[in-house]
Amino acid sequence: MKDPVSIRLIKESDFPELLEIENTIWNTRNSPVLHYYESVDEYKEKIQGRLIFVAADEDNVHGFVDVHHPTPLLSHKKQWMLGIGVHPDSQSLGIGRKLLDYVKDEAAKEGIRKIALRVMGPNTRAIQFYRKNGFVQEALFKDEFFINGAFCDDYQFAYFIE
Repeated sequence: MKDPVSIRLIKESDFPELLEIENTIWNTRNSPVLHYYESVDEYKEKIQGRLIFVAADEDNVHGFVDVHHPTPLLSHKKQWMLGIGVHPDSQSLGIGRKLLDYVKDEAAKEGIRKIALRVMGPNTRAIQFYRKNGFVQEALFKDEFFINGAFCDDYQFAYFIE
């Protein structure tokens, strides 16, 4: 039986559902900046120029992964930074793993050596998820953020393409 959820490049028709995901998933446990977009046009402007893959079936967009080089330096062209989000109703269904597997494959095809991401300390589910999917901790940024009256650590994780 064919899996109804597939990974593909973003389409303009995905924007309203991606806007809903962005406006739903971010909070002070997983982002130092609360993402909220008033309109599809505002969201469209934010993602302009980004390489975004979506996990979707015939009816819904379930999640996304956004990849970009960490800086415009030529010496960073073999590395991607990623951001990933899965709609709360679609979490724990393997969507995130499927998105990461797809990005790993695309990175290998593009000659990318390293995929990196940042994750906040209170987001223990995400930390466990990244470790389970082959990411290793590269850095700890102690007391990186001051949110709601408390300091918060931030971690950098990476996956290396062999």
